[in-house]
Amino acid sequence: MKRYTVTIIGMGPRGLSVLERLAAMVRGRDLLIDLVLVEPGECGQGVHSARQPQHLLINTIASQVTLFPAPGVVKDGPVCAAPSLTQWARERGYRRVDEQYYRIGATGAGAEISELDYLPRRLLGEYLTWAYEQLVASLPAGVTLTHHRLRAHDLWQQPDGRCVVELESGFIILSDFVFLATGHGNNGLSDHDAWCRKFAQDHARYNSRLGYYRHIYPLEQLVRIGADARVAIQGLGLSAHDVIAELTVGRGGAYVRDARGMHYEKSGREPKLLLCSRLCLPYAARGLNQKGLDGRHQPHFFTPDAIEALRHRAQRERGSRQLDFDAELLPLLKREMGYVYRATADGHAPDPASYVLGQPEADIIDGLLFPLRGREFASLDAFRAYFRRWLVDDLAEAHKGNVDSPVKAATDVLRDVRASLQAALEFGGLTPASHRKFLNVYHPIINRIAFGPPRQRNEELLALLDAGVVEIASGPNGVIGNDENESTFVLQTRFGAHLERHPFDVLVVARLDVFYPETDDSPFTQNLMRRGMVRPYYNGVFHPGGIDIDPDSHPRNASGQPAANIWALGFPVEGPHYYTHALPRPMLRSRQVLDADRCVSAMFAQIPDAPRRAARRRPEAGDALSSQPALPRVTM
Repeated sequence: MKRYTVTIIGMGPRGLSVLERLAAMVRGRDLLIDLVLVEPGECGQGVHSARQPQHLLINTIASQVTLFPAPGVVKDGPVCAAPSLTQWARERGYRRVDEQYYRIGATGAGAEISELDYLPRRLLGEYLTWAYEQLVASLPAGVTLTHHRLRAHDLWQQPDGRCVVELESGFIILSDFVFLATGHGNNGLSDHDAWCRKFAQDHARYNSRLGYYRHIYPLEQLVRIGADARVAIQGLGLSAHDVIAELTVGRGGAYVRDARGMHYEKSGREPKLLLCSRLCLPYAARGLNQKGLDGRHQPHFFTPDAIEALRHRAQRERGSRQLDFDAELLPLLKREMGYVYRATADGHAPDPASYVLGQPEADIIDGLLFPLRGREFASLDAFRAYFRRWLVDDLAEAHKGNVDSPVKAATDVLRDVRASLQAALEFGGLTPASHRKFLNVYHPIINRIAFGPPRQRNEELLALLDAGVVEIASGPNGVIGNDENESTFVLQTRFGAHLERHPFDVLVVARLDVFYPETDDSPFTQNLMRRGMVRPYYNGVFHPGGIDIDPDSHPRNASGQPAANIWALGFPVEGPHYYTHALPRPMLRSRQVLDADRCVSAMFAQIPDAPRRAARRRPEAGDALSSQPALPRVTM
């Protein structure tokens, strides 16, 4: 019987989902498979290292995080126990003591982890490694597994179609099938990035505090920032909260709750933190979850069927199925959000068949999407007052919950209609110009108002503002410049006729890069591009990021031909796909599971000798005793 070699490049959560589906589908098949995993770190964890400090949190409640498919979603169910992250943490004996989590057993001190806890990312890393170990233990005797703790360096196809994977050591793997799940990457420096880095390098002799951090992970590198430095954090999203946590509680500070609320006690080792971004607006806090594990709003207006109807009309009228988000889709999305806002505010749902977006709801939805539209600030102090008031008001809504607060219920619609957004955008669903505007304008808005941090992060931000550790030193449309004479960077924002200037020493860019294969700094990506194994994805003349794939997730080569025995999943295809990075949710049809299931099913369909093993008969008297099946051979 022929042996097949299957290589998974990248064993973060996406690669782990491929392994989970492969383990489920290989069960009951008479196959000989050499499974090769290419991952320099621990399998499963990816960016969720189990060695991270506890102050770095996931931004989804742990009860809504799993690796495994929901019951009935896929044909082949999980081969092992399939707990959510919360269930796993409880079973492992983790409990919450103040704001920390310790493995002290069910009868120990502290409180049981609740369905609403946001757990540290290190626990997510442990959970993913546990899942990996369970999957490996489930592999049948015909499957061997080898884990190479190296990075992939190159990939090409032989004339017979098999793939050659070269590792960074020069070691060669000859594979029949390859799954690309390489995860997040870093782009090369832009002209502005290069200017900032050069300024920091050239002037470090005159200002020892000067520094520039274009890519913030791993966060341990920030240890080089001194307590006497003035640090500008560019970006106010989830990565910015990681930086803030690392430079505050990571430096020994502590948050204390008393009758006055939360306040911050300094350690004395914190640098001065200045916040800035294009809009200089914080991300909205997640509303208290009142929907349970699988509760979500079922859309009435912004649905895949409605989007398909618009495509048919566009084809008739314009000869193209591509849509304009502003003109054709945004009205449906606003109507959906307005409907939920009105139903929550009134306490009863209007009839969807007769509901039209009223002017009061329209104004509220526009205010949520574009809070700065029509606003001008006479001074930095005026903007600071607005910033703080916005935080306080948003936290009040977040505490009401995502069912009871009309605001949070409306913005939570953006999470609940993710499938509709994917139907609208993917594989060139929008015109190139509209696609560009959506990613530049609406995608950041959706992230800011619907996919923000846990409530405690914005409570902490208020405490840091009160303690003077964090300062708002910029406003909307601030500019980063420099002062050659003082050897410092400078934040500049114009308020009316006055220009605010705030010098600082260290610039930290707190945002993740879009995956642009032509500028990705990975040698593996560069070699794939050089060989023409992959090409950038384009919607017309617009490159939203990612590599080009066909509808079956096969990467297209430079000539546009798909590779039938290679599949690409997750972050590298964020471009033809949309919002690929979310982990599966219990009880729901999750994109990560369905993508992996579809691709692994297609692989098995290419293996001719993959019959299902017949059910074993019960042994009868006189039968020779057979030995127990051997465990899979594992090389670490």
